[in-house]
Amino acid sequence: MICISIGTKGAAAVNEALSKAHLAEIRLDLTQLNREETAALFRSKKDLIATCRVYEMPYPESRKMLLWAILGSRTRKSKGKRYIDLDYDSPEDYRNELITAARKGGFKIILSYHNFNNTESYERLCEIYENSRERGADIVKLVTNAKTIQECSRLIRLYKQYPKDSLVAFSIGDEGKFTRLLSHSIGAPFIYCALDEESRTAPGQFTVAEAERLTSKKFYPHNVNRKGVIKKITAPASKSHAQRAILSAAWAKGKSSLYAYTPCADTEAAIELVRSLGVKVKSEKCKLPKFRLEITSPGIEEISKRLAKEEIFSKNIKKVELNVGESGLLCRLMLPTAGHLPGKSKGVDEVTITGEGSLKKRELFSTDEPLKNIGLNVATTEGKLPAVVSGSIKGSSFNMSGKGGSQLLSGMLMALPMCEKSSVITLSEPTSTPYIELTVKTIKEFGVIVTNEDPREFKIPGRQKYKSKAFLPIEGDWSGASMLMVAGAISSGITITNLPINSKQADEKILDVLRGCGAEVKITEYPKYLVMCGDVPCALKDDNTKEIILGSKIEIFPPKGNLMSFEFDATNSPDLFPTLVVLALNCSGISRIKGVGRLSNKESNRAESLFCEFTRLGAHIDIDGDSMIVEGGELHGGLCSSYKDHRIAMSLITASLNIKDKVYVDDLNCISKSFPDFIKNFK
Repeated sequence: MICISIGTKGAAAVNEALSKAHLAEIRLDLTQLNREETAALFRSKKDLIATCRVYEMPYPESRKMLLWAILGSRTRKSKGKRYIDLDYDSPEDYRNELITAARKGGFKIILSYHNFNNTESYERLCEIYENSRERGADIVKLVTNAKTIQECSRLIRLYKQYPKDSLVAFSIGDEGKFTRLLSHSIGAPFIYCALDEESRTAPGQFTVAEAERLTSKKFYPHNVNRKGVIKKITAPASKSHAQRAILSAAWAKGKSSLYAYTPCADTEAAIELVRSLGVKVKSEKCKLPKFRLEITSPGIEEISKRLAKEEIFSKNIKKVELNVGESGLLCRLMLPTAGHLPGKSKGVDEVTITGEGSLKKRELFSTDEPLKNIGLNVATTEGKLPAVVSGSIKGSSFNMSGKGGSQLLSGMLMALPMCEKSSVITLSEPTSTPYIELTVKTIKEFGVIVTNEDPREFKIPGRQKYKSKAFLPIEGDWSGASMLMVAGAISSGITITNLPINSKQADEKILDVLRGCGAEVKITEYPKYLVMCGDVPCALKDDNTKEIILGSKIEIFPPKGNLMSFEFDATNSPDLFPTLVVLALNCSGISRIKGVGRLSNKESNRAESLFCEFTRLGAHIDIDGDSMIVEGGELHGGLCSSYKDHRIAMSLITASLNIKDKVYVDDLNCISKSFPDFIKNFK
């Protein structure tokens, strides 16, 4: 039930707010009511909580206000439910007197514990709950300032330990705001809300309108339950490989052909970006899976010269604007390359990189130091778009941290070879290293050489030019396919074609995890080197089906018994994390997945999203340091949010295969970001 917390001053304002509530908390420490006004208020037929926080009002005044509320309620029989909310740390004689009086008046007792600095250990929270019950509490309210997802998980774990209708546990503030809604959906008797934004009585409160929307079935229009997964599926193109290849083809002079391309929002953003720079891109169906992209470019030098001639002025400063859509990868790939546009044209002073949707809310890099090392200045607002790039890129030798991921480093590796001077990058704390290897592999296909015999050192010769590529198959996407493999493993099996074996994509590790869980994996590899007959690679035809297959055919067979739990370090493959959580939920026992620290700056905070939404469906999930602990077991239906995050939406759809009750989700359009046809692969 929604409980409106009322702290407005004066009887008229309080009664006006109360007229819009079924249940209300009256903050007597804030409302400044006199005895007659308090007594009249508590003769209401509404359900009321009398609260008087002692950190806002001294004990004698607090005692008096609460007794007025109790006495007012005694004078009327046909009244609503009554609660009195007392502070856990209040003196024993104060507390006992008010509890005795409240019991006589038919009140239920809420004991509230507040910590506005941090969140105690789980053991201490349990101690506070049990002490509160011993002191006479019907409902224990535990409110802390949880600054991390780990602290939030401690609070939510309490709902597994104690009767749900006896507990209201959540975090104040923005970091833990989601726990307010989550706690209500898993058993808290009410959720505290503000009537509007101006009348909040605590940080992080939802407004009544927000809470009504988020708890209404109308807000979750998509029933995602499916009967099963289609037995044979062709993997979509890897957007990681496709974006790198599209940019490489655009920087090369001449015509390049990319085969086995399938569109998604992120790769279409890359296409539109290079088109805005004068590169011609033609898409057509071909005999290979899906589409062929024909990219015809004048080359990066000519692009820069053309920009210098265009009449784009603002306050006599010549500018170029590049839209990267909602793709964080595309943004970080373009940041260093933007330095070639003003550098080569000698007429463009700034390049502005803009984005759309959730990308505008994401911190894209915490420091601009790496870009300063190569002669670029970047102006942002707290690391968020738009990013204004000025200066001319130059080769350099410098140190760079890889702690934040591989994408900006990949942008460096693509841009620095085109500088006059050679470069050396010394990398510390590398993460997502398979994606760095994918970048090196892709640009090598276009004639650009980067050497890294030492995995922490990249030697980049200068004065290199990208060369067009007549035939380049885009690899199948292991990230999207991994979710379908898990769908097969937890149901009746699946066959997926067009995935490269021993690729540079990090999410290929899903095969090792599935084998470790007891699933049978059968791989049939096809020739890696192409024999062309016209525009058809004849060597890739499957003799049995006459189908053209790139890479491999992978068959997943579920075990005869239960899937077994697993441990996996997903630090270098954060996109695999949602897939692994769904798998863990369908395994016997407890699985441990490391890499929570890599999940906070995606399309959503995925640690929060996965923890919150699957907990709403009955999952037992805890977070211990950098690891997510997932206990396998049966889930129930419910209302879930995708957070407009494609991988969260796909995980909810896949998990619903083994959920008997209906699961409803608010938004599924986000799936088009990486895998528009994902849902079509389910029955």
